[in-house]
Amino acid sequence: MTAKLEIVERLGEHAVLLPGLIAKGLAANDRLKLRLSLLQEAAMQARAPSIAPRRFEEERRSAGLDDPAFDRLVADARAIEPGRIHLPGVSALLAGVAGDLEAMLEPLSAGGSGTADELAARLARLVADLPDGGDDMLAPAAIEALAAASRDGRDTVHLLVMDLHKALNRLAAETAAEELDGARVHGLDDESRGAVRAFMRGLNRTKPLAFGHPGLDTTAVKAGERLTIQNDIGTTDAHVLVVHVDPGSVTVTYTDIHRQRAKFFMSLFEGRGVTWSPMAEQRGDGLSEDVFYLMTGRHGAADAVDRDTFLEFLGSRIVFLIDWNKARKALQAFVGRAVAIDLLTYGAREDFGHRAFLELGGGSLIHEAVHRIAAGRIPYGVRLDSALGEEACAEFLRNVLRDTAQGLSAGRTSRLIRDEIQADLSRRFETAEGAVLTVLVRHLGLTRMLASSIADVVAAPGLGTAGERRDLALRGKRLEEKADGLTVAAREVASRLREADALRPVIDQIEDATDCLEDGAFLIGLVPPDLAAALASPALARLADIVTDSCGQMVRAVEAATRLPQGQRADALAALQAIDAVAMAERAADVAERECYASLVSVPSGDARVLLLGRDVARALETATDQLLHAALALRDRVLEELSA
Repeated sequence: MTAKLEIVERLGEHAVLLPGLIAKGLAANDRLKLRLSLLQEAAMQARAPSIAPRRFEEERRSAGLDDPAFDRLVADARAIEPGRIHLPGVSALLAGVAGDLEAMLEPLSAGGSGTADELAARLARLVADLPDGGDDMLAPAAIEALAAASRDGRDTVHLLVMDLHKALNRLAAETAAEELDGARVHGLDDESRGAVRAFMRGLNRTKPLAFGHPGLDTTAVKAGERLTIQNDIGTTDAHVLVVHVDPGSVTVTYTDIHRQRAKFFMSLFEGRGVTWSPMAEQRGDGLSEDVFYLMTGRHGAADAVDRDTFLEFLGSRIVFLIDWNKARKALQAFVGRAVAIDLLTYGAREDFGHRAFLELGGGSLIHEAVHRIAAGRIPYGVRLDSALGEEACAEFLRNVLRDTAQGLSAGRTSRLIRDEIQADLSRRFETAEGAVLTVLVRHLGLTRMLASSIADVVAAPGLGTAGERRDLALRGKRLEEKADGLTVAAREVASRLREADALRPVIDQIEDATDCLEDGAFLIGLVPPDLAAALASPALARLADIVTDSCGQMVRAVEAATRLPQGQRADALAALQAIDAVAMAERAADVAERECYASLVSVPSGDARVLLLGRDVARALETATDQLLHAALALRDRVLEELSA
């Protein structure tokens, strides 16, 4: 004989009463949790009376605590003296604790639960020790003794409520008259059957995303006009979802020990017409750190279709609460807390969830990929989002949530899923390295623009007009400042990657080349009108053209290098050819510089400024080609390394 049949047989004539007793017990559970929340919130208000008090009208009405005097308990709570708090109405609040505990125990005793005697003994001890709240005064320590949820050897009302609730859920499941789409149900009429079917439709759609994790058991009881649907979510004592379906409304009562998970759950219903009660912090001196949060959401159901649509969506969201905090902590090893929560929200919104990610190892899954793909690319101690960039890292982790869920659902092997994740990470590091080169291409574009402007001026008869020379100096300064910003950006990206050490000399030398050209433009801007003709020479014009060509070849080399991760040998050859052209330009610049010197000394002049300015302009232009060659040779090492990989 099954356990259910044995219980039904033992019940005898009491069996017909059991569904009603269970429903009353579940209602008492709601009231008890609200009583504890009111006490904790009142203690917080007493310590910080300047903060606007939280209002509990919605939760109070939903739980059946109809006396509006309870609203004053929080609003008017005041610390009278150390160790004593004035709580208006606390004696009435505490007076109902014993009755609610008895209401939770009654169906267990009637149903012959094996834990009823033990729970009854605990209830008697705790009721005997209940404070009476005389004169509406209570000590913070008394509130902690009631509300603490830590199983550290002492018993509390909160712990008893949780254990009674678990026993009630077991009893409801064992004595259910029937099973409806996976839910154990009591005394349903046709209307409530439709509501339960809608809830279970959503739950069963996403339940496979739990990937075998225990939990999600559902019971439903109809008492009077109210349908109560309960889901155990997982295995945590204080993690409970209770849904009350009344004519014209659906009320969701949710308790959680994790504040962030509770906020996440509420966020899942944005745009779904749910009004949530405020959720306030319930921690502080004199209260246990191990508390729970209770919040109530109400959805006004226009009709049965609207009600069932909401219930179906509600049922589909519950799986995303299982192991949520574990997943958040795993993700926070790679990104900040806010981003980790955004990732979990994305997983729920897209119906991927996070259980597959945890099933395949969670954080160790990512650590393995980083070790295999990026061990030599990330400096020691640098977090993944710092190495890849926050958005690129978030996108990678979104793909991890998606690929693990879709992979396990499709029956792909864990090895294949791991390989796909590692391949994605490898592509992203290549993209990050390519980002450095992309910034350098932009930087070199500015450098070439400056070199071309210099070439235009020195090629003009008499070095152009005085105004053109001054404009060149100003233009050189503006371009150099823009280039400095790109240098900072390139260094910031490179700082994330260990392998980018090979690119840092390229960044530095290109910056130095730009600085040299800006110096040359500045010096040309200083040339007075009476000396301009003496400084102008074909050799100087040729040197400026060589610098411009060297910049252009360097642009081609870096552009080709950005395509190397795609494995195109032609791009590697193009990069090497352009690098060789930069080397040839440097040698040609050496010759042109000497020709400039020869031109300067061949023309007699009584003004030393001619020789001084002419020498320094030529030296600045030639030095720019030296710096570009150093950058090209550093890039050559990176190209050859890529080819040998």
